[in-house]
Amino acid sequence: MAFNGLRLEYALDGSLNYIAWKDCMEAVLQNNGLKDFIGQEVPKPAAVDAIKLAEWKKCVAKARRILLEGVQDHIVSSLHGKETLFSMWKTLKDLY
Repeated sequence: MAFNGLRLEYALDGSLNYIAWKDCMEAVLQNNGLKDFIGQEVPKPAAVDAIKLAEWKKCVAKARRILLEGVQDHIVSSLHGKETLFSMWKTLKDLY
């Protein structure tokens, strides 16, 4: 079974599959036009530009969903409270 191009058997389970997971997750995010969100802090557009703000929110939500669906349940708690995709990615990188 797959979601957004990442097969569920590749879900991050810990340090043993981190490298393979990272490569697959980067490819999925790249394919969805979302890789920038893990490589750097992508600033939120000003509220006065409603179209850009809506698109940014949509991208953040999609990337967050892809990332959370790509890790096993016991890892999700490590990502709780992280404000940005970049901080979530860095947390996983530092853990594994």
